[in-house]
Amino acid sequence: MDTTRALSSAIALANQSASAMGHGPGSAGGTAHETLARFIAGVLAQQAAVPAGAPVQHPAVASRAGLLLADPVVPVGTGPIGVAITPNGNFAYVANNGSSTVSVIDTTTSPPSVVATVSGFNGPIGVAITPNGNFAYVTNGSGNTVSVVSTASNTIVGSPITVGANPFEIAITPNGATAYVANHGSGTVSVIDIGTNTVLATIGVGSLPNGVAVSPDGSTVYVSNSGSGTVSVIDTATNAVTATVGVGSTPIGVGFTPDGNFVYVANNGSGTVSVIDTTTGPPSVVATIPGFSTPAGVAVSPDGSRVFVVNFGANNVSVIDTATNTIIATLPVGTQPSRAAVTPDGNFLYVTNNGSNDVSVLQIRPIVDTITPPSGTTLGGDSITITGSGFTGVTSVTLNSTPVAGFTFIDDNTITATTPPHAAGTVQATVTTTLGSGTGGSFTFITPPPTITSINPVSGTTSGGTLVVITGTNFTGATAVSIAGTPVASFQVVDDTHIAAVTAAHAPGTGPVSVTTPGGTAIGPATYTYVTPVPTITGFTPTSGSTVGGTQVTITGTGLTGATAVSIAGVPAASFTVLNDTTIVATTAPHAPVSGPVSVTTPGGIATSATSYTYVTQVPTLTGIFPTSGPAGASTQVALSGTGLTGATSVMVNGTPVPYTVVSDNEILATLPPHAAGTVTVTVTTPGGSASIPFTYTRDRTQLTATPALVQLFPPQPHVGRLTATLTDLDTGLPIAGQPITFTTGSTTLCTSTTDAHGVAVCDALLALPLIILNGGYTVSYAGSPNYQPASAHGAVITL
Repeated sequence: MDTTRALSSAIALANQSASAMGHGPGSAGGTAHETLARFIAGVLAQQAAVPAGAPVQHPAVASRAGLLLADPVVPVGTGPIGVAITPNGNFAYVANNGSSTVSVIDTTTSPPSVVATVSGFNGPIGVAITPNGNFAYVTNGSGNTVSVVSTASNTIVGSPITVGANPFEIAITPNGATAYVANHGSGTVSVIDIGTNTVLATIGVGSLPNGVAVSPDGSTVYVSNSGSGTVSVIDTATNAVTATVGVGSTPIGVGFTPDGNFVYVANNGSGTVSVIDTTTGPPSVVATIPGFSTPAGVAVSPDGSRVFVVNFGANNVSVIDTATNTIIATLPVGTQPSRAAVTPDGNFLYVTNNGSNDVSVLQIRPIVDTITPPSGTTLGGDSITITGSGFTGVTSVTLNSTPVAGFTFIDDNTITATTPPHAAGTVQATVTTTLGSGTGGSFTFITPPPTITSINPVSGTTSGGTLVVITGTNFTGATAVSIAGTPVASFQVVDDTHIAAVTAAHAPGTGPVSVTTPGGTAIGPATYTYVTPVPTITGFTPTSGSTVGGTQVTITGTGLTGATAVSIAGVPAASFTVLNDTTIVATTAPHAPVSGPVSVTTPGGIATSATSYTYVTQVPTLTGIFPTSGPAGASTQVALSGTGLTGATSVMVNGTPVPYTVVSDNEILATLPPHAAGTVTVTVTTPGGSASIPFTYTRDRTQLTATPALVQLFPPQPHVGRLTATLTDLDTGLPIAGQPITFTTGSTTLCTSTTDAHGVAVCDALLALPLIILNGGYTVSYAGSPNYQPASAHGAVITL
């Protein structure tokens, strides 16, 4: 390109893109002529530096300290500004303002390249792609419209959508329903219904709106007003401005962090970036970051850790660490960079270079491809080689968050490292540089097989319980230990070379020791011998018990495991249980009074106690009787509880024998006969003696019933005036004879009559009928006796 052609191209580009870049007449960035002068200077400088016929290489390719050494540059149309990447990351769409085209870059090729050029636009500036990736919406800055491009065919579909004057940036809500367009020339934002591609609303904002961004949750839209130094906040539910935030001079680029909590605004005129906290009410600037040169576009990494700010005036990109809100790196790019976009995987940054008509593709974090060899021991210490790209300036290398034992940077594509100790399993490598971290590759930590060199001691009893220390290698993570083919009772890995194990019970014999870990099983060569111990008895308790047997005797000693017989005072135990090698619980059998030692027989021999156990005849005790009382007139079955009741010879009530049954040594069932009311003594006699307990006979419950008084004198009735009452024993159900019953009405006693054999008492009260009628009936009462409870009843009046 000669100087004349460069000048012509520069004039055309300056006229179309000066205002889009935030450098229109009166802006802080200078006039269109100043933009033109910078562009011409850049072109001439490149021509002077590059020999004739040599390919032009912009500064991004030359060197980036601490970063990738060479980045591809993709030539596009004239004056590129807006750039957007499809959700799948496969394509980048670039708005070429000067040539009124959109370049489609295939990001999957190496290097990326333009695979389609879409024409038919009018000074395009902004690009946004629907969340489903089907359409790209492009603002026509010189046509006051928005064009829709089908990404499937890379052609414009439908008619342009008319919006406000000089539309710049465009953003689409996460649900893909609505697009918001900043109309630079009319101070408004157009809201497009993507379903119908019609304008739903027009919202007034500040002066010269430029950048626009939708919050990740789709609830708000932030619009930078380059003419008024503010950001307008739009509520998408109402499409109304809810807040205006003052920022720096000539704000252009706007970008949300992925959590939606912060918005970064590039202040082109003041060379700063404002950080807006969106969580406060209203939103407010919480930080202002200096050090930029006419910043324009803003892009945020998918993880929110980095913000990339395009410096139009310095031909580079500043990288902000969002944790500290400081610039941590500066990346050279082409001439007059305008906008930027990060690929969805966070690996690459696409920067449009408005002055050099190309797009810089920057690798912004390491990419890890392979790890060789693919496996090593869990002990660590293995040498590995990590390959990929973007390793220049590496600060750390980890395997699943565990730092490697050491690493060496070989070149931008290669790192060698030493593995750390790590649990078994497959991990990935993470390489971290100033700009970020990349994770990939695959390395498997394999547990090494164990070995056994010796054990101590080499023998123990068949009852188990011997502590054995096993020495070897690679014991960490041991899952099983066996001695002579039998799993140990318990074990503990002391360290990688020692295991402490407790032997389990085992038959006599010799066998190898084995240790199993995730790395395999080691068997021998060390062996262990089980020997049968001779039993001993050190004591027992209690030392005596009843001749009826059933006493539990706890025997203590050693070598009791495998006991085959237990005798107490020469009598085989009714039953016994070996609790462990030192304890047996035996139950005595019935036996006549006798005294003798306790003996235990095991495969190792017979142990005999030094002291004796004594069978004694037990004196009986009575601790309870149920029920504790019963009626005087009826038999009552009671349960007698106590001890030593086996062999009972009699049960008596006040010296009179009664029927009984011995249920157990602790219970007797007896039938107590009728008896006068009062407390009696129940006595149980056994060969060991006698025991007594009181029982109370209570007065029988009674019931008195009265027949109604019959009233009819004429004609005379045989029963008129005759009153009768019946007395019954409720506990026996029998009538009670010979008891006095008193008949009264009101305060008048009619008569007293004695019950007959049927329990019936009769009172002739014909002359008293008028009084009985007057009192509404009569009353019969029984005063009770030593054996019977009182009772009363009311007799009604019946008129015949």
